[in-house]
Amino acid sequence: MIAYILRRLVSISVTFFIVSVLVFLMMHAIPGGPFDAQDMPLSEAVRDKLMARLGLDKPLHVQYLSYMAGVLQGDWGVPYQSPGETVIELLARAWPPSLILGGLGVLIGVPLGILLGMAAALKRNTWIDYLASAIATLGLTVPVFVISMLLILVFAVWLNWLPASGWGEPKRWILPIIAYAAIPLATYARYTRSAMLDSLNKPFVTVLRAKGLSERRIIFQHVLRNSAIPMVTVFLPMFIGTATGSIFVEAMFRVPGLGSYFVSSITTRDYPLEMALILMITLMFSGAYLISDILYAWLNPRIRIGGRE
Repeated sequence: MIAYILRRLVSISVTFFIVSVLVFLMMHAIPGGPFDAQDMPLSEAVRDKLMARLGLDKPLHVQYLSYMAGVLQGDWGVPYQSPGETVIELLARAWPPSLILGGLGVLIGVPLGILLGMAAALKRNTWIDYLASAIATLGLTVPVFVISMLLILVFAVWLNWLPASGWGEPKRWILPIIAYAAIPLATYARYTRSAMLDSLNKPFVTVLRAKGLSERRIIFQHVLRNSAIPMVTVFLPMFIGTATGSIFVEAMFRVPGLGSYFVSSITTRDYPLEMALILMITLMFSGAYLISDILYAWLNPRIRIGGRE
């Protein structure tokens, strides 16, 4: 296990390096820059002075090495759109809305999806199964911005029960949380149904029933445990993806989270902020998949990791 973890850490380091090079090159390959005349009417002398101060007048390889040297020391740079604070300070200020709304969306959507999937599996080919499958299909096929618009239209415009956008008081969180919960709910409904149907058809279920175990005990102590293995794979990556902010949800509900800053970093060519967001998300996803694999082995020791027991 330790050797496997070390190999994965090396793989994560290589992935981090490759992503950093590709993102850095792509950012600078796009024509224009953060101080273009169209976006920021500055004199040539002032623009040159700003470029020199930020090191943007140096060759690309020098800029990259300088930036990555700072990253390795914990310095992710200063965002161009907010020069009064560091990138870390900006992310610390912008992350709570995304973490709260996205995290609550996952924590609500996942249990509901599991319950829906269990009901569909235990009531196969009944109206419950068909309803659960329809909900899961709609949640995965309908874009999240369409779901957000429908929520605003119904609950904010027609019924006037909830505010349509904003951040602050908890009642403004309800619609974004529902929008965030749609994909986890649909995903886990499908995974749970499929995994439980597969487990219910295994010979060990027949043996347990022959031994006289109650159906409740078979479902919750044996079938659900075996079915949890594939569901572990998607939880942490899904949580990371949701908690780091959805561009569409935050744009529709005007939430000042990471998703909105990711968009602004691209449109304003804010290189330090753009690099920091992508690299941090890369590290978080890589760590999430590593933890998922370790949980795999904990849930079922028979699973081989890296070709070894």
